[in-house]
Amino acid sequence: MFDIEPVSLVISLVLIILFSSPIVLYKRKQSQKIKFQTHYIEEMGSKSNLKFDESDRWRDLYFIGLDSARKILVYVKFGPENTIHQIDLSKASDVKLEKMEREIKIEGKPQNIIDGLNLKIEIHGDKAETRMLEFYDSELFSDNMGELPLVQKWEKTLKTMIKNNHTHGKKNVLT
Repeated sequence: MFDIEPVSLVISLVLIILFSSPIVLYKRKQSQKIKFQTHYIEEMGSKSNLKFDESDRWRDLYFIGLDSARKILVYVKFGPENTIHQIDLSKASDVKLEKMEREIKIEGKPQNIIDGLNLKIEIHGDKAETRMLEFYDSELFSDNMGELPLVQKWEKTLKTMIKNNHTHGKKNVLT
């Protein structure tokens, strides 16, 4: 059969451990990060008495959730200092997709490169303000991984909700 030398076996095991340990450590770190983010979102939701009936996470960095019953949108960008926006959509007047692009030439043909995707929410009330919710930034990520359809989905969802706000508000004024 095979004669396996103990020295070769030990060297093989050490090499396998050395090559696999970074992968195991990275996976463990990622799962802890996701667990922390999930706990953070759940805690924030329970403190504010929010129930997210629609939500998305992407790139282990962003979260957006909607409590349609209370008309509250929550956006979180995780980082050293978390960026949190809690927006009352009953006070929102407009939602727009803001796409930052630049044109480059590849083999003589012009190509548009997306540098950023934001959702711009206009809020009226005592003072008008604008909230920018970042979905993609080319400074942080080298490629776009489905953020465009995601931001378009949220733009459509929020526009419908804001349109319904204004429709119901106008009905109440007329009656």
